[in-house]
Amino acid sequence: MDLSAYEIDGLVPSRVERPSTTADVAAVIGAAHRAHEAVVLHGGGTRIGVGDAPTRYDTAVDLRGLRGIVEHSAPDLVCTVRAGTTLAELATALASQGQRWPVDVADPERATVGGTIASAAPSPSRLRYQHPRDWVIGCEAVLGDGTVARAGGRVVKNVTGYDLTRLYSGSFGSLAAITEVSLKLVAIDETRCIYRLRGEALAPLANTLRRMFPFEAIVLDRDGTIETLYVRAAGPRSSVERAASVLQRHGTFEEFGAAEWDALCSRPVRSDVAARCSVPPGAEADLLPRADQAYVGTGIAYTFGPRSRDELARLRESCEQMGGALVLERAPVDARRTVGTWGTHRTPGGVAAALKARFDPHGVLAPGRMPA
Repeated sequence: MDLSAYEIDGLVPSRVERPSTTADVAAVIGAAHRAHEAVVLHGGGTRIGVGDAPTRYDTAVDLRGLRGIVEHSAPDLVCTVRAGTTLAELATALASQGQRWPVDVADPERATVGGTIASAAPSPSRLRYQHPRDWVIGCEAVLGDGTVARAGGRVVKNVTGYDLTRLYSGSFGSLAAITEVSLKLVAIDETRCIYRLRGEALAPLANTLRRMFPFEAIVLDRDGTIETLYVRAAGPRSSVERAASVLQRHGTFEEFGAAEWDALCSRPVRSDVAARCSVPPGAEADLLPRADQAYVGTGIAYTFGPRSRDELARLRESCEQMGGALVLERAPVDARRTVGTWGTHRTPGGVAAALKARFDPHGVLAPGRMPA
């Protein structure tokens, strides 16, 4: 069997497991727990490269066999879906009822629901819809000892147990394997339009527009000295028409198609080198020109391509001084070892260690991938 598809930073597992049910996942992880082996969870692979190299890597667990809608309550705007379902598959299934999960990610044909939540996948649409975890009301997951844990429920008003989905979000599969999630949905917008404006020093305008109108997403992209401001408006036709009139008062914006927008938002997962900057919302555009792309109003900016160690260190220092962070998401292993993937730890070491010991006592899940 060719295991090279599951290679991470030069490490290849000795085997791959492809479970199709939560019970299967529990059996695989439980066996690894008893044998003191290490497991790395795989979904669509769009963000599998984020993190340090595993300190151990025995088994790849491919979760794409857990797919499909379990239940869809259209009147309640809620659905339950298996974690290996891609966002494209989910969108197609929900569209028949005029609904959608309002989380956009790069490469939706590959990205899975579980991976999107576990990696806290960033998106320009956070301007309107916030974090992916805010659209999850319950989940089922397998802990590092093979225990199946459930949190939340399948209805919006639910106070059962702790909101563990918030803990799992951004843990990159190091605390639990998400197998099933219940999601809040929204109605598909009547109209969606995308506009762009090219110029120089557009950051002030981007923040002005953010405060003036509830746009769905605003992206500021830099190529040399030229900047391009992208704005997406969605909602009732009358609202989108009003958004267009607001834009035209501030420049000659031109309308363009969704394909260019998708390519723009896929840049972080298609670049050989990508560093994600996290800063207070509204400050991300101030990072340009040191950064290449800013998701205005979300607190997220990216820099792409080769950067010297000193450049990245200075940018990381600027982010951390604002209470944020710089994560080197995509880069050669040597570069990540030299610069550091995560920067200053934002979670106290004792707290992180206690959580890891509680959810994964033998260090089965992705050992070494997250900050110590």
